[in-house]
Amino acid sequence: MLELKRYPKGEMVAMFGTRNTEGLKRKLRGYGVDFETSGWGDNLTFEIKEIKDPFKIFAITELGCDGNIAFEKLRSFYWYYFNDETFMAMPDEVKEVLMKKEHKTITRQTIASYTQKLVAHNMIEKNTRNYIYYFAYKDTQEITTRERYLEAWHDYWDDISNGYCSFDAIRHMRANYGGVARKQSIPEVNGIYNGKIEQMLSCIQKSIENEMEG
Repeated sequence: MLELKRYPKGEMVAMFGTRNTEGLKRKLRGYGVDFETSGWGDNLTFEIKEIKDPFKIFAITELGCDGNIAFEKLRSFYWYYFNDETFMAMPDEVKEVLMKKEHKTITRQTIASYTQKLVAHNMIEKNTRNYIYYFAYKDTQEITTRERYLEAWHDYWDDISNGYCSFDAIRHMRANYGGVARKQSIPEVNGIYNGKIEQMLSCIQKSIENEMEG
């Protein structure tokens, strides 16, 4: 994670993926980093003076995010994800609706990609044995119990056994339960990475404060 200190060029190359000095300077300016350089060639150093958006830098250097990603949406999603246990446990369809209510339109595919970044960096374990159960129909989702979820699928297979096609059996499920019975595993935070998560949340808070003071 980039800090307010002096870095040799080699460390900057490792963090930002380019050996070209002018390329490094352009990236830093584009990411809202104020800096001064001294020295020449491989002996060049970068003194970091100010980081206007700490979360953007964290996302790039620690999560491997592309510089063109929608950082404000990513920031909001992770803020809710780690600060609201209910939000974390919700199915992606519900997260999509909740984010839209906060005027942050994020598709379920994007939500899946944001979550996968956390999995890839071992910050969460997604494939757990704990599930949340719900009925889904279009933009509506209703949380339910495991017993009612199983009951809905029991009725579905009864319909199939009685000669109904899959389409009609699903239609009956929607009529009787309000949607299609689905489940999603509830992710768990990897405690080993609590420090990294706390660092990210601190960066998010600072980023929000900087924007509010704007």
